[in-house]
Amino acid sequence: MADDVLIPIGRVAKWFGMRVSALRYYEEEGLLTTQRRNGRRHFNHADLRRLMLVRTYVEGAMLSLDEVRGLLAADSSPGRRSLVEERVPRLEAHIDSTCAALRFLRHHTDHEHRDQLTCPRCERELRDRVARLAGRDRTW
Repeated sequence: MADDVLIPIGRVAKWFGMRVSALRYYEEEGLLTTQRRNGRRHFNHADLRRLMLVRTYVEGAMLSLDEVRGLLAADSSPGRRSLVEERVPRLEAHIDSTCAALRFLRHHTDHEHRDQLTCPRCERELRDRVARLAGRDRTW
C-alpha cells in the first residue's frame, strides 16, 4: 500500500473491528490524525501504522489512552521511561498467565480428565506456578 493512498474511515473501522465513533474519539484525544477529503476522514499508511500501535498498546499492553498518549509523545520524558519499566514486568506476568491458560485449555480438549486438578500434568504445572508465587513471599 502506497503512503499516498487514502482509506475511508468506515473501511478502517471495519478492518480494525472498531466503531467509526471510536476512531473519531481517538482523533479528538490526539492519538490519531486523519486526512480530509471532501470533508470526510481518511487514513494514509502512516495513520494506519499509528492506529495499529495505539490498538496494540490498548489491547495488548492494557494501557489507558492517557498512557498511550504519553508513550507516543515525541519527547522522552522520565515519566515515559518509568511507565515502561513498570508495565513491562506486569505485561510479562500477564503473558505467562495467558500462556498457561492456553496450555490448560488445549490439554483439556486433548485429554478427557473430568477434574483438571487431579490430572498429573495440570497438577504439576499448577504446583510449579504456586511455588513460583510463593517464592516471592518468604513467609510461605
